[in-house]
Amino acid sequence: MGKSDIRTWEGGYIRKDAKGRDVYIIRRQVNGQRVTISTRAHTPKAAFEHLRRFEADPESYCPEGQRVRQAVYLDEALALEFLVWMRDVKKNSREWLEKQKRYLAWWADQLKGLDLRGGSGPRRVSLTEHILPALERAPNRTHRIAVLKALYSWLRKEKHLLNANEDPAFQTLVVPQARPEQWKRTKVIPREHYLLVRESLAPHWRDGMDVQAGTGWHVTEVIRFAKAGSIEPYRGEAEGIAGVLVCPQTKSGEPLRTAVSAEALEAGKRLLERGTFGREKYGMAINAACKAAGIPPFTPGRFRHSVATWAIEKGAAPANVAAFLNHKSASTTRRFYATHAVPTKVPTLI
Repeated sequence: MGKSDIRTWEGGYIRKDAKGRDVYIIRRQVNGQRVTISTRAHTPKAAFEHLRRFEADPESYCPEGQRVRQAVYLDEALALEFLVWMRDVKKNSREWLEKQKRYLAWWADQLKGLDLRGGSGPRRVSLTEHILPALERAPNRTHRIAVLKALYSWLRKEKHLLNANEDPAFQTLVVPQARPEQWKRTKVIPREHYLLVRESLAPHWRDGMDVQAGTGWHVTEVIRFAKAGSIEPYRGEAEGIAGVLVCPQTKSGEPLRTAVSAEALEAGKRLLERGTFGREKYGMAINAACKAAGIPPFTPGRFRHSVATWAIEKGAAPANVAAFLNHKSASTTRRFYATHAVPTKVPTLI
């Protein structure tokens, strides 16, 4: 069939079938994606009726007519399938997967016997009748909301079991933005405390702390680096960079490359030689070293905050610090990690 055999209509284009009849094809953009589907209609009147049904609900459109759609329940099988996807595709951490498992079980209790496909109907999930009342007195509301929204997003975008109109959480249920704890109190480790603790630590834990102080990595990234990381040469010409430590997987699932000093590079090499790094024992070792040094105890998780603050107070631009810490924007660095940093002074009138 040549180009001359194809004609257009309001919904897309018209082609000929094997019997020489007109067949009306719908071509539209739906959620940013090009959709092309045959109506199987042979007359303009029938084609426009199909176009009307398609535009009313693109994701559920079927040329044969309205699909009989089974109810979607949050049962054990659905929760397990979702968690496997979050683990294998989204690369969620083990700790977050365990929390999601608990929150899904809680939601399954709250929405028992209800069709997750929201809308009109006595047995369908409603934002006002089921979701919001369940959240009213629940602790950790932010995480509970985040898990439910992630589940609904997966049902829409990956499983295609419902559309946006049937998602009671879509654009109506918002994950609360918590005020960062460090807005109330600083989470920055004074550099002199870091050096005091460093002197008391066993070599293995000292190497982990030096890598964190030199990279701003999360503890989980140090653990992954020790197990399966690598070291690459630095190909630039910046002063003070001895090499690049490569964490094979960050919290978002992507590898992370961080340029480091000679001291952090050597610590990284020793971690790779050992091959293991225990999170719990690491925290216990730092806590014991803090007590031995007579300083307030700090946790390894505070090194990320400290690196961001140290860098900005030494004159580094927030955008550069954001890139170094693998943040999407400098606002993330400011909001969560460098809230107590004092920018470099500029000339003033006095």
